[in-house]
Amino acid sequence: MKKFTTYFTFIAIAGWLPQASADTSINGTRIIYPADKREITFTVNNNGKKASLVQSWIDEGNPKDTPDNTTAPFILTPPISVISPEKSQNIRVRYTGEKKLPTEKESLFWVNVLEIPQNIDAPNQLRIGLRTRIKFFFRPENLPIKPDSATEKLSWLIEKKNGKWITIIRNNSPYYITFSSINIKNKNTSGTVELAPQNSMIAPNSNTEYELKPSKSELKQGVNFSIINDYGGQSSFTANTEE
Repeated sequence: MKKFTTYFTFIAIAGWLPQASADTSINGTRIIYPADKREITFTVNNNGKKASLVQSWIDEGNPKDTPDNTTAPFILTPPISVISPEKSQNIRVRYTGEKKLPTEKESLFWVNVLEIPQNIDAPNQLRIGLRTRIKFFFRPENLPIKPDSATEKLSWLIEKKNGKWITIIRNNSPYYITFSSINIKNKNTSGTVELAPQNSMIAPNSNTEYELKPSKSELKQGVNFSIINDYGGQSSFTANTEE
């Protein structure tokens, strides 16, 4: 009888999907690479009882990119490693300079860590490789404002479009901003924004548009929102809407 082994990858986006099914995890939910650093490190942990074989790489936003075809200008060392049970492995990241990145705003990449399934000599096996992806920000030197001031450069416009209330947010800062909650109330309407991994981030010097959904609780006047900060925690802010 023939043996069939199927192997596929499940992607977990840190901060949104649980990683309980994986023995390996990355310290943190995002990585910041200051441009003035020669290299940085991040840590991969093996929380399991067996050694784990992991492969790491960086892509430019396409989750289908592999270590063989990615064009991200970074070298990871080691790219493949065996992590002993309940131990950690530091991964070094170095910017190669092969691709010139903007100096007036952040650039976004993604770190991938794939836990490669162990070979099992048994028929009809389904082998699942769990790949974790987290955001990786390349941050230029001498940006005009500090990261903590980025939310001060947001503007909030509330208007009705096709019979629905929406908010149009303008990010006038040089930083990527990731929202974890948005609640709005003004004299015309009130509502909350339903956020998901694919729509929670706004790029530097860009606009994004959200529909306001009815809130299950009473909202405070103005804009009340939270973002994910550099350390992976939440920071809360208030703002006024443009009439």
